[in-house]
Amino acid sequence: MQSLPKNLEEFSYLWDGSDSDWALLKFNASPSEKEPRYLIVNTKDKRVLLVSDDILYHDIKETMREKGVRIVSGLEYVDKNQLSVD
Repeated sequence: MQSLPKNLEEFSYLWDGSDSDWALLKFNASPSEKEPRYLIVNTKDKRVLLVSDDILYHDIKETMREKGVRIVSGLEYVDKNQLSVD
C-alpha cells in the first residue's frame, strides 16, 4: 500500500473514520461550471475546513473522494448561517 505524503497524513482524520462527521459539500459556483466544486465541512458542528495551499487542498479533496467520504449536495446538512471557519 502506498503511504500518504507527510502533509496529507495530518489530515487523515478527515477520511480514516476517527471523525465521521466530515464530508464534502458539492456545489457549483455558477450554472456554466461542468465540474462540481467541494467544500470540506463538518456536518455535526457546522465547521468548514479552509486550506490555503491549492495543491494540498486538491490532494486532500481527492483523497477524501478516493476513501469514500460522504458527499452532500445541499445545505440540508449544513446551515450556511451557522458555519464557522477553521
